[in-house]
Amino acid sequence: MISRRNVLASTAAVAAATAAGTGQAQAEPGPSPTTAGAGGRAAPVEITAPTVEYARRPLGLDEPRPRFSWPMASDEPGLRQSAYQLRVATSASALTRPDVWDSGRVTSEDSVLVPYDGPELRPGTRYFWTVRVWDGQGRVSGWSAPEWWETGLMGAGQWAARWISAPAELTDAPSFEGGHWIWFPEGDPASSVPAATRWFRRTADLPGEEITSATLVITADNAYSVSLNGREVARTDLATDNQDWQRPAVVDVLGQVVPGSNVIAVEAVNGTEGPAGLLAVLVVRAAAGERRIVTDAVWKVTDREPAGDWRGAGFDDSGWAAAREAAPWGGGPWGTVTPALHAVPRLRREFSLRRAKVRRARLYVTALGLYEAHLNGVRVGRDQLAPGWTDYRTRVQYQAYDVTELVRSGGNALGVYLAPGWYAGNVGMFGPHQYGRRPALLAQLEVGYADGTVQRVVSDTDWSASSGPVVSADLLDGETYDARRETPGWASPGFDDAGWLRAGEADGVVPERVVAQADAPVRVTEELTPVGVGEPRPGVFVFDLGRNMVGSVRLRVRGRAGTVVRLRHAEVLNPDGTLYTANLRTAKATDTYVLKGGGLETYEPRFTFHGFRYVEVTGFPGTPTARAVTGRVMHTDAPATLTFATGSPLLNR
Repeated sequence: MISRRNVLASTAAVAAATAAGTGQAQAEPGPSPTTAGAGGRAAPVEITAPTVEYARRPLGLDEPRPRFSWPMASDEPGLRQSAYQLRVATSASALTRPDVWDSGRVTSEDSVLVPYDGPELRPGTRYFWTVRVWDGQGRVSGWSAPEWWETGLMGAGQWAARWISAPAELTDAPSFEGGHWIWFPEGDPASSVPAATRWFRRTADLPGEEITSATLVITADNAYSVSLNGREVARTDLATDNQDWQRPAVVDVLGQVVPGSNVIAVEAVNGTEGPAGLLAVLVVRAAAGERRIVTDAVWKVTDREPAGDWRGAGFDDSGWAAAREAAPWGGGPWGTVTPALHAVPRLRREFSLRRAKVRRARLYVTALGLYEAHLNGVRVGRDQLAPGWTDYRTRVQYQAYDVTELVRSGGNALGVYLAPGWYAGNVGMFGPHQYGRRPALLAQLEVGYADGTVQRVVSDTDWSASSGPVVSADLLDGETYDARRETPGWASPGFDDAGWLRAGEADGVVPERVVAQADAPVRVTEELTPVGVGEPRPGVFVFDLGRNMVGSVRLRVRGRAGTVVRLRHAEVLNPDGTLYTANLRTAKATDTYVLKGGGLETYEPRFTFHGFRYVEVTGFPGTPTARAVTGRVMHTDAPATLTFATGSPLLNR
């Protein structure tokens, strides 16, 4: 039945949606797409919002027999479709005499998911289509306004790109090799020592030349707080992270280390009687080479809470004991604890286009992990967490983007962030590296010129790679962004990437199939303004977004360069107004932003999401207003088909 206008939905039987038609196709010439047909009585029916594979004008379909649907509306009650006619052509003007397919009149009530039944479709091609219907009295509607869809690459044979990754030194965390689990010299720390807090220090001299990178990897059984040169750089919470020693923290401390003397200070807690230990390595790279400082008997430790600034360089620890080496890394009750860096490298490639008219340009791109593509300095698309989660061993989805307006004659540049995502990051309670250790990129830019020629730019080992401002990202633990490490223009032509490294071919899982994304993408579909801001403790601000949501926040902040602002997320509060995070288990759900200074700064995490209502902000310069935080709801970007409203404000939320 055809719906009454603005009242009812189409009643075409969904059960028959996959059938091509129940009657014979009559090969008859169709009328102009703007008329009902010569000599025919016009049916009072309007075809509204027709779709291909549930989407309006989809870009990059791999389906060889795409399915058409056409909702209908009429002011005349009780009308039913009795037949339809579909036309497909390579241009809208060709629909009057279609050069691809004409179904003819098909006797059928089907109007949902009616499959294409014409010649084989070509990859990377835009097809136009239109449909008209007959009602039960034999009256024919006008043709629907021309619509289109565009095929994707439609199989491995069209991919010229190769899977590439950033080199290991950008993506792999330093190992604990050479380090020991250490503790205060009491009993057997590898077996059982009392529940207690112990304080550790290590002074290390670093090279006098320019330091190019510095990474601290640390864990403790059961919890710790670590400072470098008097500034805290990482911590775990005994209440929620009792087993977090199995997931070492990897911290970029380039901004904290200095040439000459440096002090690492750790407060470590053994939560219950049993094994206890601290394991850490600081890796510093400079022009002269690499320096590793590991936990060993050189470290100093005390069992008495120190007075004064014990984390600073001027503190006298001569009365402290030498740490006891409880077990080498890989030994004792802890086994081989492997850190995961969760690094987010950047890859880039410059290329030149002919000085000729560009008819179309498409970027086909995917990743083992997550990606965000930029072309000539402009972000491509609005998708979040692309390409989505699949079983990477069997298939991965790719996305297609129309980038015709972004390319230009002469010099161009393509840049891509690569994040671990579900591929190399933490997955539920199973930990990281469930599919592989190093994210990979597959990208193919196709530029079609007016003369019919096509130029391709593909991912290969000619690309360059570097670290960037997104220091680390994990779906469960959150993202760390250091704005001081931004390099403007990195995805634009003419950028100096002389210090970048060469990308290499990926060595992890290679999916059996690369397929076009069939579902709607995830995007930011709504923004929430805080309904309240509390301060349960001095300097700890808790924003209430009014309802539970999935996504992240936008932070607005001003402050000095190097200021660290942390955002923790939770669904409920403790009675004292602080975050309740026990239900998060080992997930840190913490985003960290390091300011670059110089004015208003805005931060939106790219490669993580959280389920939360409350956001705890610490380290904020001054007292934030409600405008400092905005909730960004991430959801499948599909049209709403149902609304729910009651007289209860609580239920309506």
